Amino acid sequence: MESYSLLTTLGTGVFASFTLFFLFYLGLKWNNKLAALVTILIVMGIYIPLAATHWAGVDVFAIHFAFFVMSGYGLGIITSHRSNRQRLDTQLGQATEQSKKAWFHWAPAIIVIFFITLATIDSIIITLANKGASSEFVARFLPEPRFATGPVTSVFPGPVPHDFKEKYAQFNQHLDQLEVQKERGWQVKNGWQQTPRIGQPTVFSINVLDKAGQPITGATVEVSFLRPADKTKDKHFSLPESGSGNYGQSILLDEPGSWTVVLRIQRGDEVHEVKGTTQVSALAG
Repeated sequence: MESYSLLTTLGTGVFASFTLFFLFYLGLKWNNKLAALVTILIVMGIYIPLAATHWAGVDVFAIHFAFFVMSGYGLGIITSHRSNRQRLDTQLGQATEQSKKAWFHWAPAIIVIFFITLATIDSIIITLANKGASSEFVARFLPEPRFATGPVTSVFPGPVPHDFKEKYAQFNQHLDQLEVQKERGWQVKNGWQQTPRIGQPTVFSINVLDKAGQPITGATVEVSFLRPADKTKDKHFSLPESGSGNYGQSILLDEPGSWTVVLRIQRGDEVHEVKGTTQVSALAG
């Protein structure tokens, strides 16, 4: 059911729950508890097979389960006031005007409305987490961006891989490499030669020195500029050597804001990595 929006699937299920309940309760004159139970069983009997064959995740299943069960159960609760009064009137052999008009009590109705509101907010959060926010949503509900260069969108970067053992091994390897780098004592200096601005080529140059302050020559230097919110806009460059341990070239970035910078310097079997952040201005120079 991942191809359908939560608004469509939840709305359809809740509407079906209301229709079935009042068909049983008012149309067939069933007891409110029986009407609620049968309504829940029918709706969940239809939804569970569909969810199993179109699995969209535990969070999506949970929000549907809560909505559908709560709809039938909530209707059973808020109509219990009317059912109890009708049963009392039948025992007393009289029917009051109040029992004809008040088919639910306001107290349980407020509780049900509260949980429906809570579930609605949860469904919005799940939708944004799975599909991101459109430009229209961002423009309506979020403040204006600091760098207004075009429509602002939000995207879901993709599922998180569950190869925990492999990631754990890679992390340990990374820690070992950091220790080796610390002992090696290479120094990386400089960076942008002037403030980087979107659409404007700017020289990015570094100077690599060893522990004794001597230039590292003959190395392969690669630099990656990574967008935290959208990996499709990542940029990768190779920095050619210009002598005396200097490596650099002119780089053009087309998005303003914060970028993560990853430098990888390799000479033979020696690998040195440096990570940092940089800001790209949207203003013209």
